[in-house]
Amino acid sequence: MTLVLILGLVMTAVTMVVAGQRVLFLVRLISSGQPAPDRIEGVTKRTGTAIKSQLVEVLGQKKLLTWSIPGLAHAFVMYAFLILGTVYLEAFAVLISRNPEWDWFVFGNWSVLGFLQDFIAVMCFLGILTFSIIRFKNSPMKLGRKSRFKGSHLSGAWITLFMIFNVLWTLFLFRAAVEARDMGTGHGYGKAAFVSYLLGKALPDSTTLIGIGLLLHIGVMLVFLVFVLHSKHLHIFIAPVNIMFGRRPVALGAVKPLMSGGKPVDLDDIEEMDETTLLGVGNIQDFSWKGLLDMASCTECGRCQSQCPAWNTEKPLSPKLLIMGLRDHAFAAAPYLLADSEEERTGLSADVLAEAQRPLVGTSEGEKWHPTGGAVIDDDVLWSCTSCGACVQQCPVDIEHVDHIIDMRRHQVLVESNFPAELNGLFKGLENKGNPWNMAPTARMEWAEGLDFEVKVVGEDVESLDEVDWLFWVGCAGAYEDRAKKTTRAVAELLNMAGVSFAVLGNGETCTGDPARRAGNEFVFQGLATQNAETFKEHKVKKVVSTCAHCFNTLKNEYSSFGVELEVVHHTQLLNRLVREKKLTPVASGQSGTRSITYHDPCYLGRHNQVYSPPRELLEIIPDATLVEMPRNSERSFCCGAGGARMWMEETIGERINVNRTKEAVATGADQIAVGCPFCRTMLDDGLTSEQSQGNAREEVEVLDVAQLLLASVKGEPASNRKAAAATSGSSGGTATAVATRPEAPAPTEAKAAPAEAKPAAPASGGGSLFDTPAPAVDKPAEAKPTGGSLFDTPAPEQAKAAEPEAPAEAQAEAPAEKPAAAPASEIGGGSLFDIATPEPAAKKAEPVPAEPEAREPAPAAEPEARTEAAAAAPAAEIGSGSLFDIAAPAAAAPKAEPPQADPPQAGAEGAAPEEVASDAADETTSEADDEAEDASSASDASADDAAAETAVEADDEAESAKQAEPASDSEVRSLKDIKADLTAKAAPAEEARADAAKPADPPAEPKKSIGEGSLFDL
Repeated sequence: MTLVLILGLVMTAVTMVVAGQRVLFLVRLISSGQPAPDRIEGVTKRTGTAIKSQLVEVLGQKKLLTWSIPGLAHAFVMYAFLILGTVYLEAFAVLISRNPEWDWFVFGNWSVLGFLQDFIAVMCFLGILTFSIIRFKNSPMKLGRKSRFKGSHLSGAWITLFMIFNVLWTLFLFRAAVEARDMGTGHGYGKAAFVSYLLGKALPDSTTLIGIGLLLHIGVMLVFLVFVLHSKHLHIFIAPVNIMFGRRPVALGAVKPLMSGGKPVDLDDIEEMDETTLLGVGNIQDFSWKGLLDMASCTECGRCQSQCPAWNTEKPLSPKLLIMGLRDHAFAAAPYLLADSEEERTGLSADVLAEAQRPLVGTSEGEKWHPTGGAVIDDDVLWSCTSCGACVQQCPVDIEHVDHIIDMRRHQVLVESNFPAELNGLFKGLENKGNPWNMAPTARMEWAEGLDFEVKVVGEDVESLDEVDWLFWVGCAGAYEDRAKKTTRAVAELLNMAGVSFAVLGNGETCTGDPARRAGNEFVFQGLATQNAETFKEHKVKKVVSTCAHCFNTLKNEYSSFGVELEVVHHTQLLNRLVREKKLTPVASGQSGTRSITYHDPCYLGRHNQVYSPPRELLEIIPDATLVEMPRNSERSFCCGAGGARMWMEETIGERINVNRTKEAVATGADQIAVGCPFCRTMLDDGLTSEQSQGNAREEVEVLDVAQLLLASVKGEPASNRKAAAATSGSSGGTATAVATRPEAPAPTEAKAAPAEAKPAAPASGGGSLFDTPAPAVDKPAEAKPTGGSLFDTPAPEQAKAAEPEAPAEAQAEAPAEKPAAAPASEIGGGSLFDIATPEPAAKKAEPVPAEPEAREPAPAAEPEARTEAAAAAPAAEIGSGSLFDIAAPAAAAPKAEPPQADPPQAGAEGAAPEEVASDAADETTSEADDEAEDASSASDASADDAAAETAVEADDEAESAKQAEPASDSEVRSLKDIKADLTAKAAPAEEARADAAKPADPPAEPKKSIGEGSLFDL
């Protein structure tokens, strides 16, 4: 045994030196990251939470066990490492004492311990056998991208399984040799160690065999230790540490604050910033130590990859491969990062220097998901993320993929000015109009027109939210997007039926800033959030209900840092509560048969905030309906593709995410697809339209919000069937409302989601620096200016350009199926977020746009004068390059336009024939029950183009005033109750409809003062 002792000690000493050097390197590398004091405080100030995370996620294996079979296999392997550690203590005790009869001082030869050791070893063997089968079945050689192991280091995984197998058989060799010696003597664990005992009966009593088994068992463990420290299985040691310092919300929910030097950065810090200020993550040195710890913790299991909507639709983003790429880059550049001086760095190898100088984000070489050169992270990888949080939720070691992606986006937007061109329009709309579609702020209450009850507005009908139960947060989509307006109206009606008092902010509401923050424009988010927070404080807002999952998440999880504490609920939660309290009672519609409904979980409601049951409970209590689940539901629901500001970016790579999800919904055979978020409704409705156009989905299938389905049930009415109604009734008359949707394809030049000028698409963003001051440039109205401006650029003065007439209403009506055109660079230019706008002269006279006869529909004869007058005021004034915090300069008043005389209707492209007028009026009356009438009722401005060309350009609010003066169609102003009454009565003859249609409209309201070029935060 003396020789065994010497060999064992030598092996151990050498291994400890090698392992110690590796541990020191890892500690230095990880600690070289930026400070993260909030993570330290998360442990020291919330010790109980940190301990709970270790008990639940590490010892309890909570996340791993969500996948039953691999979860159980991993649990047995993990517990084998812990329990079999006692065997190594025994082995080293026998080695050092040179006494094969050594036993535990406290337990002696405790039979329970012997049983546990042998039992867990057997279960560990079954676990690694299970892993082997899983890897064979999910081999990338067979499944390609569908394998969650695609891109992982496969050889390392097989070596690990082989080393664990070696640990097990050497353990049984050592223990069986000991049992052979103790057989019949009363020493050892006896029959309790059932495997060792059975093997011991077959082995001779030999001290040499005990020594060989002892050295092999210890030697395998030492080799395995060195391998683990140099492989992905480093997580065995550091995963518990990473979990302890992680952020606790499931899927994160809120975005991590913008940090610089370990301190949060806000708008008050802008004046103190210089070129050395760190904003976001621009290179590997900018990651915090927690970020580097995340990279080192990755197990390459691919669970995140298997759930990622981008990867599952052939896009280059894989959360796993992104973290692996960052980890490999950090390790390769480590000598440069850890060098103490520039002289030491210059002496490094050429490979290390080249790796250290690689751009973190940009154009890569080779496969974008696994670059062989160029940037570490390709642009398409960075901007493919929908921030759905599936990767974070699935990760068993709590890696925060979304936080790292958002931080890299922040640097690209705030410092490099390098982002997708489509985001120009988003940022402009948020800065100048307070909504992502750049719609007029004064139009936020149009959704309430025609309701048969009063919607209280804060500041007009109530001064404080103490006077009502809830603040109803309508949101940008709920106020502007036609399909979302129906959800807003449905919720308002249900709250009114239930006797719940509520108020809205009306035109005082602005975007929560969610799309700006997740697109990386942190300062626009902070400006919007600060404004909303002040509004909440002024009006004493405490309880908020929201129909938008994104607004719900932002108000609930991110506004506390702006000094407001809110009770925020989703509308499905509040409606579920009202149904439980018997304030709302669904009843049968009386229709024969039943319909099936499938529910799509919004990521920001379900995954980020764990709200899964309330919407399902509402759907389950609807009579005459059955709920069918999609294969991917609840925690594993698939994203619609709109999050992470992807709503405003075109998908040009792989399959559309919304189409992928729609196919799954259609495959259930459901008649209706229920949603709980306006973003989800837009995406799935567009996906459904695409599938129906290809004959892959039934025409009667439709997408509806849970609130709409509940409202119909409470009223005892059958659920709407807009697809079938639209097919039978044809196009209905009426005035088109504003349409702002996420399209399936790029919009034509004349098709606009917002009432703005027709402009060219913006070019790709430039690469300006954070503190560039661009030189003055000569205006070129016909050309788009580059968008390479910095966050803090001071733009050169510009002369006002002539505003172009508004796009035809027919083009606006088609917007739901098309992509909003990207904002032109000529409007964004090099303008900074905080530019001070210069005075601009009055807008010039607009040039007429030639009509497109083939694109026009016969216009209804109803309200011709009002339509003509509205069209005359339609052209909106140029916004210019106003900043988020501009101090508005006085602008010259635009000349007041004289109301033009309407031309008589003409047949063909310019108007409708007399016979067509009468038939159109009758069709308009009979199609009022169509749930989508306002979505398809915009083909009415054709006869006003000539008059519009001869009128001076009015400001946005004048156009809105003229628009508000138009008599709204019945489909816009009537509730479901009114529509049903009309349909059942059937008393109005067609002659009355014609007479009503021929009545002249009221004159337009006096135009309000134009907003002009003012910013969202102008004084």
